[in-house]
Amino acid sequence: MTTSSSSKAPANDEPWKHTGYRDFTNFVVSDNDFFVLRRFSNLTARVLLALQDELSQQENQLHTLEDRICDSLAPEVHNGSFRYDTSEERSELIREIGRKLRAYNELILQHSDLRSRPRVPRRDVKRVSNWFRNHEGAIQTEEMQYITHESDLFAVALKAKAPLRRLLERSSRFRQSSLWKKASKIQNESVAYTSDYRIDFFVSLINTLLGMTMLIAPLWILAFVEDIVKRLAVITSFLVCFLCLVTFTTAARPFESLGATAA
Repeated sequence: MTTSSSSKAPANDEPWKHTGYRDFTNFVVSDNDFFVLRRFSNLTARVLLALQDELSQQENQLHTLEDRICDSLAPEVHNGSFRYDTSEERSELIREIGRKLRAYNELILQHSDLRSRPRVPRRDVKRVSNWFRNHEGAIQTEEMQYITHESDLFAVALKAKAPLRRLLERSSRFRQSSLWKKASKIQNESVAYTSDYRIDFFVSLINTLLGMTMLIAPLWILAFVEDIVKRLAVITSFLVCFLCLVTFTTAARPFESLGATAA
């Protein structure tokens, strides 16, 4: 009796077979920062311009058709009713315009939403690029070129971050701190995951401490200042500082910042 044995090739030898889109998809959906796609702004603009021109032509066709129908020598057609309109050509043209207008308006609304989304931070683009580099050959070269169009990328899931957090995350030392690390959702040593909850809590704690300082410190200072001009200077200084604090460390809008300062 003979036995046959087959050896399984290491995943590193054939990453396109053993890694591929299955692992890349797991990586992309493991964190909102990694799920980025292209807007295709140029293509969308081209399609919208083409649809706009087609609609303009059909608008002119409708005007020309109605001028011909309204002619005194033309057959009697009820131009004041959709129900009794006997011009099948006009009815079909209006239906076609309606279908094209629907596609035109839907595309405008969809693209305007994508255009309003902020650009993907460069560090997030770099993380996806690093995955491609660490798994060379796993994804076809042409199919991973989308990540090179940085200005055209958007995050599928928006994650609002306070300005103070964005400022702190510019520091690689802050981002790589062990305080924020959490267990990886996928088995990949090249990807380090951070806890949004811990970072947001830390940023909120800083904001709270700074806010308390801005509110309590002037009270103690005013207790030792008698000159009215100096007291006004202290109050004005802390009001300006508090306004800057609310504006640059929170996601509050300008009028909300002014309201908080006035309160």
